[in-house]
Amino acid sequence: MTRNFAVLQKQIEATPALKGTHLLCVSFDPEHDTPERLRAYGAQYIGSDAKSAFADWDFAAPDKAVLVEMAKWFDVGMSNAADGTITHTLSTTLIGRDGKVVKFYPGNEWTVGDVLGDLKGSS
Repeated sequence: MTRNFAVLQKQIEATPALKGTHLLCVSFDPEHDTPERLRAYGAQYIGSDAKSAFADWDFAAPDKAVLVEMAKWFDVGMSNAADGTITHTLSTTLIGRDGKVVKFYPGNEWTVGDVLGDLKGSS
């Protein structure tokens, strides 16, 4: 999914019609992940950790209680094993400028082309 987000980020940056589009990745492990650690992870995919490289992409590590509520809202299943392993499903949600859900993509089966088409259609 991060690889797809990295490609999306580059496409957003290169497409004037998509100006204002913003990507957000949320950690399932806020006790260990910091926004800085997550950004370094993302930088591996886009080849830069410059501030400008992430002008349209942020990483969040919410408090555990907030994460649980977000997971419910975005239909993401999570479970914690005794050994500290976190198992989770994935989803991606396209939210319009008006704050309403435009498209929900369960899992990680979506393609960059799918999202770009939906972004261009919602502009």
